[in-house]
Amino acid sequence: MNNKEKTGRLVMAAFVFFLALAVFITLFMLPVFDIKDIQINGLDNLTAEQVENMLTSKRGDNIFLMNKSKSIDNILESHYVESVSINRILPSTVVVDLNEYKLRGYVPYMGSYLYINENGLILDIQKKTTKQLPVVEGLKFNDFTLGKTLKVDNPSAFDTMVEFAKLFEKHELLADVIRVDVSDVSNIHLYTGKIDVEFGSFDNANRKLSMLNEVLKHLDTNYAGVLNLTGANPTFRYMT
Repeated sequence: MNNKEKTGRLVMAAFVFFLALAVFITLFMLPVFDIKDIQINGLDNLTAEQVENMLTSKRGDNIFLMNKSKSIDNILESHYVESVSINRILPSTVVVDLNEYKLRGYVPYMGSYLYINENGLILDIQKKTTKQLPVVEGLKFNDFTLGKTLKVDNPSAFDTMVEFAKLFEKHELLADVIRVDVSDVSNIHLYTGKIDVEFGSFDNANRKLSMLNEVLKHLDTNYAGVLNLTGANPTFRYMT
């Protein structure tokens, strides 16, 4: 084979390659591959609109032009998100699966509220609360970092708060207990409605919370009173 034949074959091979590439690109740029549906699973604190705004592509864009890595990085910038995956379902659907941290309570801070999960991780800071969850008082700290665990000067109070957050969920009391005062861990107070619950120390917390759950089924919390859970049996007195 002489040089002319070799050159001719190379030219032909290049022509076929670029023709195939052009056909490939044309096929994958057809409107059928435009994004028509974005499905977002696992929403708890974030909204679908917020998550869609973090994606590098929107409805109507070509599904293959979405930068999945960049979109994932954008979503992970939210402190609410523990993990995320994004998948394309051809021809036109994008599925986003989120694993969000669960909001379990609020800590007051200079007229605002730190949003915390069950491990004391700070998810957000806002001027007001958004869900009916306990407000935790009595933690001593000067500063904080979003996305990090709250560092306090009274770690025993912090540990008590963390354990309460877990037990409130277990006993389905997250919506009932509106305030927790752990400033003195030997004399903890819970507040539900207008009722001051004298909890004492965290000892026997499961038993006490079970009693509280049972008492609340029969107690009108619209009337001020004091419920004492420190003894073998709960006692209650109205405030006059």
